[in-house]
Amino acid sequence: MIFALAALLLAATEPAMTDGEVWNEGVDYYRAGDVTNALKTLRPLLLSKSHGARAAEVVAKLEYEKGDLEEAASAAQIALRATPDDAKANRNFTRATDRLPAIREEEHLKAVLKAAEGKDPGSMLLAATKDCRALMSESGAYRTNRAEKAVALADALSKRAERLSDAWIPVRELIAQSVTNEEQAATISAQIDAARKKTKDAAKRLSDFDPEAYPLLSDVEHDFTRFVKLTVMPPAAMDEDLVAQSNAWLDVEQFNGRSWQQDALDYTRAFRAKFPAWARAYEQQAQSDTNKPPFTAEDQAKISGLATELEKLQMECVEKSLPPSQEDALRIINEIRELLPKDPNGGGQQQNQDQQQKNDQNQQQNQNQQNQNQQDQNQQNQQDQQQQNQDQQQDQGEDDKNKDETDEGDEQNAEDQEVEAVLKKAQERSDEHEAEKKARMRKAPLPPNERDW
Repeated sequence: MIFALAALLLAATEPAMTDGEVWNEGVDYYRAGDVTNALKTLRPLLLSKSHGARAAEVVAKLEYEKGDLEEAASAAQIALRATPDDAKANRNFTRATDRLPAIREEEHLKAVLKAAEGKDPGSMLLAATKDCRALMSESGAYRTNRAEKAVALADALSKRAERLSDAWIPVRELIAQSVTNEEQAATISAQIDAARKKTKDAAKRLSDFDPEAYPLLSDVEHDFTRFVKLTVMPPAAMDEDLVAQSNAWLDVEQFNGRSWQQDALDYTRAFRAKFPAWARAYEQQAQSDTNKPPFTAEDQAKISGLATELEKLQMECVEKSLPPSQEDALRIINEIRELLPKDPNGGGQQQNQDQQQKNDQNQQQNQNQQNQNQQDQNQQNQQDQQQQNQDQQQDQGEDDKNKDETDEGDEQNAEDQEVEAVLKKAQERSDEHEAEKKARMRKAPLPPNERDW
């Protein structure tokens, strides 16, 4: 016991190795080909004033050969800082960092796709759209705060916008895996890549206090909304239809230049396009999942008829300056939502409560707006006569402009129909693959520990 204590005391009193001795030991490991011990010995020297640069050069070389570019770049950076004019140090740093952005992006894509497994890309896009609208509302005033708070808000908004860009990744992957027409897949993927780049640019501009971030976010919101209308599933389409139609009925101010009534019509059309296939898929799932509520053929037929009637009413509302049928459209939407299968977990009830709360808020906003409009009416009447004379001179120009806009709208509709068809095919292939996977799992024999003996 005494000898053991003496040995411990002797070891504790032994002088620590100098940086030069550690360097020599690490070099010996390096020359012997013992990479593990060489790195273990040389890493603590990276911050050494006398041997840090040389140790960093060796560590960068070993990490690069291992394939760990993050560690290699970090070590090469230390070596470059010590001798910024050294050509060899510059070459080593460039070599270590050249492929680093692509590798980081690849790892990020893998992480996002893994987190998105089992989730509906359309639902993720819908959530991202709502986040984007919230960002637009908040990004207009954050620069007016005092400096330290404005910096913190800018950083938080930038990170949220960066996360928004990830919502495009599962949609792009779905198309890449499911669409057999390479030309169509490439076209849509290019559109998604452009939208994702705009989202990332908006994130950078937010962090830089650039006022151009808001116009970029506005474009991003249009992109999100467009793809949501192309990918949204029928239940979610009816939820968004109800919001848009309620806002149109209450005459809520337009958001991002879009008519609420046109939005409602778009969601109805999306519902009608996807409902038959969605209903068939639901019936197949209900056969194997007894927890799902039934969805009878009578209810499906009634919903189809109501959706057709709803689209006609909403088309009238879009075309007329004083739409007469907005309340009837709301009634039909609510009737369709009641006929759709309910979430057995009670999620639908909470959504209805949230929706009612939102409608109440919109109604209050509309009342305030009407009061303001009444105060402005007298002033507006005085300006009407002057405006009428100007309008007569502009009519011819407006007619030509409307014609051009109509042509552009037709081209956009044709493109949207093509994108929708591709996305629909991709979703169907993904659903078929998932159904086959579940069928194989059901047919697989149970392991011995789970069998009912």
